[in-house]
Amino acid sequence: MNNDKPLIAALLGALSTMPGEIFTRLLVSFGIGQYSIYQLDSLFVTFDRPTVIIGVIVNIIFGGFIGTVFYYLLQKLGQDYLILKGLTIGLLSWVLTELLFTSTIEGKYIPIRSLSDYYIHISGAVVFGVTLGLLFKKYLVTNPVRLDNR
Repeated sequence: MNNDKPLIAALLGALSTMPGEIFTRLLVSFGIGQYSIYQLDSLFVTFDRPTVIIGVIVNIIFGGFIGTVFYYLLQKLGQDYLILKGLTIGLLSWVLTELLFTSTIEGKYIPIRSLSDYYIHISGAVVFGVTLGLLFKKYLVTNPVRLDNR
């Protein structure tokens, strides 16, 4: 195992959050739902004041963690069907964050969200997972990136 691969996996996980945010922001701009992914995740810190900057920080940390976990899971599960496995890890991370969010913040600090918000966020998780699988396939499996010049 190369020592720089978990770092690259974390970076790919962090970068994978951006297409999901773009997609959810588009849906919010069309009036579907209230919060984009970054806005929703910022509520873990601010409780009732959604802000994109704090959401970026929270989501990049979480995405990096998911990318690292995904990297180590792939060592056990194999590197085939990366897009499907990325989609699965994206949906699992959505379930965990939704459970955490609804049990701690929703209904206590902000009003209960409409169902369209849940659909927006699950679609953002799908975009995150597919992007994660594609990036892993390109940069860690097919054409591995090295951080050192050996």
